[in-house]
Amino acid sequence: MDLLQTFRKNAFWFYDFLKGFKIRNHYRDIKQINESPSSELAKNKKRKYLTTILKHAVETTKFYNTVDDSELSNFPVINKNLIRDNFEDFTSSKYNAKNCILVSTSGSTGAPFSVLQNKSKRWRNTGDTIFYSKKSGYEIGHELVYIKIWPDHLKRSIFSKDWIQNLVPQSVFKLEDNDLAVFIKKLEASSSKKSFLGYVSAFEKICKYLDKTNAKPIRCTVHSIITISEALNEYTRNRVQKYFGIMPVSRYSNNENGIIAQDDGSDEHRFIINLASYHVEIFHLDDDIPVAHGERGRIIVTDLHNYAMPLIRYDTGDIGTMHINENGTVYLASIEGRKLDLIYSTNGDLVPSHISYKLCKYGEYRQFQFVQYGEKKYLIKLNTDTKVDEEKMLSEYKEYLGQDANITIEYVNEIPLLSSGKRREVVNTYYSQ
Repeated sequence: MDLLQTFRKNAFWFYDFLKGFKIRNHYRDIKQINESPSSELAKNKKRKYLTTILKHAVETTKFYNTVDDSELSNFPVINKNLIRDNFEDFTSSKYNAKNCILVSTSGSTGAPFSVLQNKSKRWRNTGDTIFYSKKSGYEIGHELVYIKIWPDHLKRSIFSKDWIQNLVPQSVFKLEDNDLAVFIKKLEASSSKKSFLGYVSAFEKICKYLDKTNAKPIRCTVHSIITISEALNEYTRNRVQKYFGIMPVSRYSNNENGIIAQDDGSDEHRFIINLASYHVEIFHLDDDIPVAHGERGRIIVTDLHNYAMPLIRYDTGDIGTMHINENGTVYLASIEGRKLDLIYSTNGDLVPSHISYKLCKYGEYRQFQFVQYGEKKYLIKLNTDTKVDEEKMLSEYKEYLGQDANITIEYVNEIPLLSSGKRREVVNTYYSQ
């Protein structure tokens, strides 16, 4: 590391020292369990975490107060809609919402969804992030280029958390050719060691730009690239390695929980489960019963550390299969449903799949869905009782899709499930994937 990167790393851990080693203690625990998951120490810790969160849920929440906490199997499967409709009943009486963090996401059904997290849960998530980022080559202090949806007016100050972590924000809505030319030039002009974190669709768009311009590998030092939110396809995996000189690692996470699993970097691309922070099960597609290892089903997660709002047997909305490796460690062999269908503008350019997120500012929805069904034909489905400023919404979307886009708004009572057992917030029925 250079001096400034070293200073940032030391500043991060010094700040944690002043807070009583909150993050470091979680990090050490996560490392100990996940690096030796079959040890008696790890098994005892995991058993204790599960027993404690079940007991806490029954004793402090209305939703779980009649459940027998002696076995996980006694607890019902829950989902986003159930939590959204019974938010107070899922909230622990031992936590004041004012002292917790409200974490929000658009949700797999397209409806906005939020959960409360206590401070220790947030420290746990930071510990998880440090552990899994280190496994991919990232160190605190490296320049971290984070490609996602950012606020239109992002405020940053020296010695802020983002500054200490050397975070460089890059919006997925600023990846047009001119933007990318500037972006690549800045990367090559900087001598600092870099890591990347971002949506698969963003990396795909960068790689296609580099293909189109017959670019050579980017001249910068890259230590890690982690993709999130969508399934990592072979094109993007191979092109990222070609242009950035490093194989990307795919991470399975969500906003309401955190890092659930991460690609181990092997040729099999196994997603090793974060056993230190979650208990993961695979359930039947239509019934709330576990399936055998190797059988396709719904990914069900029990969060072992969110005491403000216990999420026991939470249906993530994703489909996957679980296996056991040669060392007896469980892993996810496949994860389906994380890759949102890709949307293209009227001139054929790839548009960030998270374009649907922009709908949130125009109203409150039970569900919404963005569909491309023709070369220049788009459909926005809204399940809502609120009044929507259609003219303003269409005007903004034409900025992303093209002024000749034919966009229709349809109000519906329900958005049906797909064959995968999920509802998608983005669907493309025109372009083959």
